[in-house]
Amino acid sequence: MAHTKTCVVLVLWLLVLPRMLYAQPELEYQNRGDRYEGIRPKPVSGYDIEVISVLADYQDSTNQVPDQLRLKFYLKSQTPVNLTVREQDYRLFYWMDKVRPARGWQVGWRNDFEWPTAPVLKQLDAKLNMYELGVLVRLGKDTPRSVEEIAPAILYHSRLPDSVDAYLFTMKTNGDTRLSCSVYREGESVAIMTQAFRRIPGGRPFTVRWDAQGAGEAGYTLVCKGYFLDTSQPVQQTVRFFHKPMAK
Repeated sequence: MAHTKTCVVLVLWLLVLPRMLYAQPELEYQNRGDRYEGIRPKPVSGYDIEVISVLADYQDSTNQVPDQLRLKFYLKSQTPVNLTVREQDYRLFYWMDKVRPARGWQVGWRNDFEWPTAPVLKQLDAKLNMYELGVLVRLGKDTPRSVEEIAPAILYHSRLPDSVDAYLFTMKTNGDTRLSCSVYREGESVAIMTQAFRRIPGGRPFTVRWDAQGAGEAGYTLVCKGYFLDTSQPVQQTVRFFHKPMAK
């Protein structure tokens, strides 16, 4: 009986929380000058698998939400950039996109953006771990694709790493899935890393980590392929990215 009451309370809280948040107009998703940011309903994905975040595996020390968050990424060539920051596991309904940097996006490491946390994030959860957020720098088109071109980002608040030694690719599937994910260097057919997932729960984020220490500067591809456990329908996602070891 106690377990049932706990479940009922949890469900009611999840139903009430979005209404409580939306009762505060200043938190609503809106134009904030150089970005759109705020709370918005969880996006409905009609895709079998969707990339949520591609980040350098780096954590700047913090035990609460910093006053400012910063991100940085490398562009090998001039191309349209679509930047999204969101929760990896959608809980607070936080979303930021339509970012307009003062200098525009440029070739090289000169792509920086910072934004204050007081208007939205600190009000949602002052103790939020900043690394619960995902960052996706999609190149070219602004919608999910089975083959993605992504610029991995560094998320930090005070100090950048000297080098990028590993990556975190976070995705989610629309159903329980079995997947195998491999990384290939551009132009090569033999995988340099493979990670297998026997069962990925549908609708929940999962992360593939690639240790890039010793990998040379080049283009790389992550390929995840497998099938849905209930229907055996095949599923596949490809992420192309450029590895720049030195973060400057």
